[in-house]
Amino acid sequence: MDLPGKPISHIFELEEIEDMISNGTYESLFEVHRDAGIPQKNPYGDLKKVIDSVPVFGFNSGRYDINICKNELFTAIGAKNITSVIKNPSYMCISTRNYKFLDMTNYVPAGTSYDKYLKTYIGGCKCEDSSRCICGLRKGVFPYEYITSFDVLNETKLPPKSAFYSDLRESDIKDEDYGFVKFAWEHHEMKTLKDLLVWCNNLDVEPFVSAIQAQRELFKKFDLDMFVDGVSLPGLSEKVMYQSCFKGLKKPKKVPGAPVEFPLDRFNGYEAQDTKAGRDFNMSITHLNQLLRKQLYTCYHCFCKLDVKNASADRINNSIGHIDGNIMMSCIACNVARKDMSPAAFRYQKMIEHNSDKLVYSIDKEEKEIYHKMKANIAGGPSIIFNRFAKRNETTIRGGKLCKKIIGYFVDFVTRRRSFELS
Repeated sequence: MDLPGKPISHIFELEEIEDMISNGTYESLFEVHRDAGIPQKNPYGDLKKVIDSVPVFGFNSGRYDINICKNELFTAIGAKNITSVIKNPSYMCISTRNYKFLDMTNYVPAGTSYDKYLKTYIGGCKCEDSSRCICGLRKGVFPYEYITSFDVLNETKLPPKSAFYSDLRESDIKDEDYGFVKFAWEHHEMKTLKDLLVWCNNLDVEPFVSAIQAQRELFKKFDLDMFVDGVSLPGLSEKVMYQSCFKGLKKPKKVPGAPVEFPLDRFNGYEAQDTKAGRDFNMSITHLNQLLRKQLYTCYHCFCKLDVKNASADRINNSIGHIDGNIMMSCIACNVARKDMSPAAFRYQKMIEHNSDKLVYSIDKEEKEIYHKMKANIAGGPSIIFNRFAKRNETTIRGGKLCKKIIGYFVDFVTRRRSFELS
């Protein structure tokens, strides 16, 4: 192997690597690759892509604000190569080379108001008199419809309460709200309506940014960046779930089987199989018996006990024949199921199957007991979900009764009904 920037210390022939895999020194070529110190892909390109993209946040902006101003906005900033994620009728994300427009309502439970979002992450106003709030957590008030030109922003007096009337809502502001504006005008020594506008905008933005930072820190505990790893709360939650359920997986317990000799008729069958397929055959029954002893008479993949009925010679590389060094001992079921999957990947798949129950209750381990009770006794369609794998005359429901027939139904995203039947 030629490692960039390093002198060649040893040249491994392919046969040497295959021998190291077959004798158990390495699980796969990937482990050889890793131990050799071959440098991984340079992450600079992906990192630069993230750094160059500035996130722009809004609250409920995907449904309203962005829809209204997106064309003019993208023209003004000269945006090209615009991509978007749409959840009708709202934009979840609009991305350009330099900006990523995100709606924070996608990162909170449905129905969460802006006020509730702020209270969740930074708390609410704690001032004794909300009309004299100085903590910056009370929403400001501004006479938007009073502004008919930029010149109006230069006015040096606070407009009367009637100037705050909203044609959109067809209502005046409350006396308490107007009193709050009067207090802010004097407390912050405002000189013009422009000062009031800046104050009002800051009350919208600063608490919002603080809440976003607090929420982002929460997801950092799971090694997730909210705005890189997902565009919604369900997407991030799914990643947290997979982080939790795939930690601490346990291998099936390896219990040695009884000593057994590999059946000669099955050995002869492999020779006939290779001859028919035009593959080389160079395997000895002595080698198979040695492998059986080395593996403690258990399957290489699922660790079940091997006997004369289920023992098989599983080829590591299925493109070549049964040759000493290209064989591992497995049960017939695993040999057939693995097909061309790598041994390491298939063994991991068997470990996932062994931990299938844990993958369901891993988020809340306190529910483990009730989960198993429900799985053992639930009937009908939900039983298929709880059992995940169902087989006629093998899977049990209703407290141990065997299923005689299994039919499952589901509706896909275009509402077409599909069904499957196991027999």
